Amino acid sequence: MSPVRTDGDTVLVITDRDSDTGDAVTLALQDLGVRIVRFDLADLGRTVSVSARCDGGRWQGSLTVRSRVTKLCDVRSVFWCHPTPPRVWVDGMTQAQTQWASQEALAGLAGVLGTLECLHVNHPSDIRRAQVKAGVVAAAERAGLTVPPTWIGSIPSGARRFNLGAMDGIVTKTLTIPQITEDDHHVRPLCTTLVVDSDLDAVATGITHLQHRVVTDYAVRAHAIGTRTVAVRIDAHTTAGRADWRAAPESLTYTPVTLPAAVEDALNALVQGYGLSYAASDLLVDSQDRWHFVDLNPQYRWLEHAMPDLGITQALAQLLAGDSECPRRNGLTAAA
Repeated sequence: MSPVRTDGDTVLVITDRDSDTGDAVTLALQDLGVRIVRFDLADLGRTVSVSARCDGGRWQGSLTVRSRVTKLCDVRSVFWCHPTPPRVWVDGMTQAQTQWASQEALAGLAGVLGTLECLHVNHPSDIRRAQVKAGVVAAAERAGLTVPPTWIGSIPSGARRFNLGAMDGIVTKTLTIPQITEDDHHVRPLCTTLVVDSDLDAVATGITHLQHRVVTDYAVRAHAIGTRTVAVRIDAHTTAGRADWRAAPESLTYTPVTLPAAVEDALNALVQGYGLSYAASDLLVDSQDRWHFVDLNPQYRWLEHAMPDLGITQALAQLLAGDSECPRRNGLTAAA
């Protein structure tokens, strides 16, 4: 397989127009003097259009954003930051037709851009793989990380057997989005919750994700950006915050921290195994200084609001501009 082209001069920033992360990375790229084209997939048909042809096994053509034309071969890197899917609607279309046409638009536009042989931070297909919690748990253990014993299932007797082996109890956690948005748009967070034996009959109603509880001294959010690692110690000062620091953000304090070499090496193996050039990992450290991996998570801007000199945005911009190394993916230098 031929190597990825790195001689392009344009960075695509594909993100929601109101994205704080998109704003920050765009500004950092501007400071580096990089040519940037920022847009949202939802702008297709309004300010965004594409014309591409597959020629010799590669997609060639152009992307037009607000009348500004970029040749696909001139794209150096792509920053995918939670873009909004396109919505195609023409007067007289039914809801089913609108949904079909919108899916076609997403498959075409994101599909063509996703084939570009350049750095992707992170490629949508790899993001989807890294969001499957069951797969992440297994991959983390293979990479050499310590993961709390984990159970996923719908049979109460299995959950009870799992509970018997938990010295400090078990907790339940979400497998997807850690919140529910109600019909009135009220957002109800779903934090890590302690479970007792009498709760376990409820697992028969669906699928439940359980883990052995880690009695936490402090938590760590570790960010891998290309070959760099930026880690932050998170100390919670309330009972709720020590159970899940997301439950009490006002009780937290943050301190830069250096990871043990073995933990950093294992995290890098995990991240690169997914083809990612950027990922944040959540870890819990107990009173015996044992490090437990619990999740992969892409969010970081909330930490930079608390620690403006953290440097993650600048590292991402340098990576996209070609000033930092990135892992190899499927024989290509790429990020997912």
